[in-house]
Amino acid sequence: MRLLILEDDPQLGEALAVGLRQRDHAVDWFRDGAQADAAIATAPYDALVLDLGLPGTDGMTWLRRWRQSGQTLPVLILTARDGVEQRIAGLDAGADDYLIKPITIDELAARLRAMLRRDVRSAITPLTKSNRSRCVSRRSQSSQVVSLSCA
Repeated sequence: MRLLILEDDPQLGEALAVGLRQRDHAVDWFRDGAQADAAIATAPYDALVLDLGLPGTDGMTWLRRWRQSGQTLPVLILTARDGVEQRIAGLDAGADDYLIKPITIDELAARLRAMLRRDVRSAITPLTKSNRSRCVSRRSQSSQVVSLSCA
């Protein structure tokens, strides 16, 4: 899994990056939203871990702006902001999950795996009675493989 961490605290950012790399993840760590924007524009990521207390534009504002631009990358907020209202605001701003610091790397890794499982499942359109009539199946002439596409 390739991860982008957006965390301004040097000790925490390094600890997260090292811990996730030890669990066989590719990790890029940035300290502000402008750096993250540049990285996302040039490299594919599976998920983003976002701190809310960033310099310049705070994480919540960055996330809202980013989602409004059409970005769909799964985002897990990792922050010390522990109020219920703050958690709701983070999820409503576009986060897929919200964790309150302090956390263990094992829990973070498990949450990321779960978040990506949900993301994969949501990308699959199940075949139902209501959409079955719009689907066309094709048999490849060179093999027995059948492809199904839905309009």
